[in-house]
Amino acid sequence: MNKNNYRLVFSRLRKMLVAVDENVAATGKEAGQSTLRTAKLPRVTFSLRQIAFAALALLGALPSWSGAQIVAGDAHAPSVIQTQNGRPQVNINRPSGAGVSMNTYGQFDVQQKGAILNNSPTIMQTQQAGMINGNPNFAAGQSARVIVNQVNSGAASQINGHLEVAGQRAEVVIANGSGISVNGGGFINTSRAILTTGTPNFAADGSLAGFNVTGGNITVQGAGLDARDTDQVDLPSRAVQANAAIYAKNLNVVTGANSVNHDTLDATPISGDGPAHGVSIDVSQLGGMYANRIVLVGTEQGVGVSTKGVLAAQSGDLTLTTQGKLVLAGQTNASGNINVSARDGIDNSGTTYAQQNVTANTSGALTNSGVLSAQKNATVKAGNVASTGTLGAGVNGDGSLASSGDLSVTAGDTLSATGRNAAGGNAAMQGASLNLAGGQTSANGNHAGNITAGGSLNLSADQALNNQNGTLSGASATVAAASIDNSSGDIEGDALSISTPGDLVNRGGTLTQYAQANQSVSVGGTFDNAKGTLASNATNLNLKAQRITNDIGTIQHAGRGALTLKTTGAVSNASGQMTTNGALALQAGGAIDNRHGVMRSAGGVSLNAASLDNTAGRIVSLNGDGLTLTTSGALVNAPGASVSGDPGGVIGANGNLAVNAGTLSNQAQFNAAGNATVLVGVVTNC
Repeated sequence: MNKNNYRLVFSRLRKMLVAVDENVAATGKEAGQSTLRTAKLPRVTFSLRQIAFAALALLGALPSWSGAQIVAGDAHAPSVIQTQNGRPQVNINRPSGAGVSMNTYGQFDVQQKGAILNNSPTIMQTQQAGMINGNPNFAAGQSARVIVNQVNSGAASQINGHLEVAGQRAEVVIANGSGISVNGGGFINTSRAILTTGTPNFAADGSLAGFNVTGGNITVQGAGLDARDTDQVDLPSRAVQANAAIYAKNLNVVTGANSVNHDTLDATPISGDGPAHGVSIDVSQLGGMYANRIVLVGTEQGVGVSTKGVLAAQSGDLTLTTQGKLVLAGQTNASGNINVSARDGIDNSGTTYAQQNVTANTSGALTNSGVLSAQKNATVKAGNVASTGTLGAGVNGDGSLASSGDLSVTAGDTLSATGRNAAGGNAAMQGASLNLAGGQTSANGNHAGNITAGGSLNLSADQALNNQNGTLSGASATVAAASIDNSSGDIEGDALSISTPGDLVNRGGTLTQYAQANQSVSVGGTFDNAKGTLASNATNLNLKAQRITNDIGTIQHAGRGALTLKTTGAVSNASGQMTTNGALALQAGGAIDNRHGVMRSAGGVSLNAASLDNTAGRIVSLNGDGLTLTTSGALVNAPGASVSGDPGGVIGANGNLAVNAGTLSNQAQFNAAGNATVLVGVVTNC
């Protein structure tokens, strides 16, 4: 016999591995028991001192060793032993009637090789430690539904490896008020993982009610956090910093000093310990959050959220709420919806894109120098909006514009969108003042062919709308503002309606309607179309203003109804052109200046003004409907070259001509294919 040599056999009676003398062939039997045979195991020899150590380990009675990473302590201390391959094994405490196992520690660190939480009353196979014995703290058939690991330490917990639940899958909580650092951490056989700097609190039935968070920081760095096999990961903390990737199925981050409900994660603000962090959620350029669904919440007043890395909700929604300022400087993507809300403003310099809808709300200012767009609808509401980047709806993943998707941008005060603003469907922009100078704003429409579907473009401003050098287009466009400046800009639509109680400035700009529906342009002040173009296919085009200036400009009506111009003041068409395929009716409360200008109608012409200067100008009616001209003051008709190159000083009709003026100075031509009637008080005909 070899003295002090032993081997391990499995005892059916004790339901565990036991050490026996190497010469024992089989375990004995008790009354009513059949003889037990030893398991065929490789021979393992131990010294007496070694076998004593192994026996303690197998019984779950090995005390904490020097340099250990998990050190039990306080009233709910579990037993911590070492597995055969050197990993820490925590034989957790027996669960309450609500299925919660409460465990307290003086230190809880998980090294790269990992650790085991023993949730099995029987011998169990594990991924990291192979076979382990059952937890001696459990009764037969018992397991925990929730495993709470509360760390009472002045140092943060270091989670640098995987924490594995042996036995029944369970929820794992690590709570350390001094903070948690994760570098290569993860979870195995875990239904839900909660890393928190809060203190757990419990209901009367022993269930986990929630956490009181008053301080602490969770930092993810280096090799990050990989919890892709865990159904849900929650990070309730005063602040969270991601300097590396976080992978999860469903990720929830709740920051601030809060009482956090365990079941719903609803957060009620409470008093914190010490000053708040400057940023409650910080995702650096090296950091990222990747999950099916992501919810980020910051409740602390004035404390913002900053993301410079990647936020990717890969098969669901991304929701981000903060009571401070939100900075989106990285890639923010969702296969579902993106909903962001920030009390103190939103700054988007990155790319924010949802395959469903995007909603951005703030009572502060929203600035956008990046991309904020959705494949479906995009809605922006802010105190002020300043966008030099892209605001888009109905935007496909390749950047092309779909045939649907509405863009709505509303500002309580100033709305400035001088970048690209695109909608596959309808586009609506509203603010106290609008500035679209140099920008491009479009809603779906096909002006080169037949319109089969399209959206509307609605722009509304209580103050000024500035579209200098900008482009606004929509299948149906409605523009209303206190004043409108479209200098060198372009406003177009299949249907186009423009109204302002102030001035409409279209110097060098274009206003275009492509469809035949009647069109109305209503201006309370001056319509300044100098070197500009108002072109319309409308059946009837009605332009009403206090004053019209069309010097070197063009008002072109292709419809066969009527072009009607009405002012309470003067009309200046010096070297300008007013033409229509229908009838022309111009009523001016002041003088008409048509020097070198052209007024031409395929139908009849009716002019009524205080006075008319037609020096080198042309006023003609091309069909037989005739021309009627009435002035209460002077009528001047002198020769010269018109802007069209044709001879000027011509007032003529292919039908009847009727002229009624206070005084007439005629040095050129009155022509009529029919009857000509001239009634004047004083005539000078040279």
